[in-house]
Amino acid sequence: MKNFKLTRLIIVLLFCSFGNFSNTYGQGAQKVFNPVHDAYFDSLKNMDYNYTFPILGKGAAKRGYDLPYAWGVSAIYFTQKQEININSTSIGFNSSEMVDVSSLIKFGPTIATTNAYTVRPDLWVLPFLNVYGIFGGGTTQTDVTLLSPVGFETSQKFSVDSYGLGATLTGAFGPIWVAWDNNYNFADVEVVVEPIPAFNSSVRIGHAFSDYNDPQKTLSIWAGVFYQVIQNDTQGSISVAEVFPGFGEGNFIGVLEEWVEGLPPAQQVVVKQIIRRLEDAASGIDTSDSYINYKLDKEVAAPFNLIFGAQYQFNKNWMLRSELGVFGKRSQFLLNLNWRFPGFKKLSL
Repeated sequence: MKNFKLTRLIIVLLFCSFGNFSNTYGQGAQKVFNPVHDAYFDSLKNMDYNYTFPILGKGAAKRGYDLPYAWGVSAIYFTQKQEININSTSIGFNSSEMVDVSSLIKFGPTIATTNAYTVRPDLWVLPFLNVYGIFGGGTTQTDVTLLSPVGFETSQKFSVDSYGLGATLTGAFGPIWVAWDNNYNFADVEVVVEPIPAFNSSVRIGHAFSDYNDPQKTLSIWAGVFYQVIQNDTQGSISVAEVFPGFGEGNFIGVLEEWVEGLPPAQQVVVKQIIRRLEDAASGIDTSDSYINYKLDKEVAAPFNLIFGAQYQFNKNWMLRSELGVFGKRSQFLLNLNWRFPGFKKLSL
């Protein structure tokens, strides 16, 4: 069915899923019990570890732990597809009070797809604690099925900037390691009034396999669980002219006028105001001073999904990792190139 340019307002109401691309972590200190590499790990115990970070790093090295270089930066590509539930919708016109139209506006499946390119600087503050920032951008596309008051399917893409902070706790026993990552991320979508926050948490359990000839070369594989929660409500306003550019085709006004007669009085007042301005827009009258206010209560359809990944460490400077998220109502893929360096040495007194 024809779109009638209602797309833009519906899409604005649905932006909520971009913040998840911060699905990264640090593996942390390792202590591999392999006789082949005894000489290497014994040398760690005898080294003079005089770097500023991580704090307590010298003690960990004395116990035979192979510490990653403290400072790092990652280049990350992330893509995700997930379903969004719309629980309630309210709209208003200019300065009027908002009215709940949840029983009137019915959505079918709503699918949000993200493609993100980000930079992630990080620091091992302690041998078991990594902190990081996230900066980047990309696009988010929302595929919407509207069932009533008119039925159509549509898709629209917008640019997004994103930023956030996070921390990872790790622990290891021999080649087995555990990582718990948590971060807050904010997505600044070009048509949404305020950045949309998301909280992401994940737990991974993995195994590191050392190269027979070089203990600094390792392959790690893991499995885990990922969790995401987004801000429940999104609100703002958008001009009628922006929502309905070039409006005037089809019998959309007639459909709305027939539909509005069955609404309760309070809802009729708001919707009829909007319809009048739509008629003005269709007639070429300037509607730039008319705004539709909106508020949406939403949530991800499935907050949990499984994750599986692998990382190859070429040496202590370079690592390449990839991760796949499956099951639930979310799928995701991540590719991460990480470069690390030891940082600053402690000043001699």
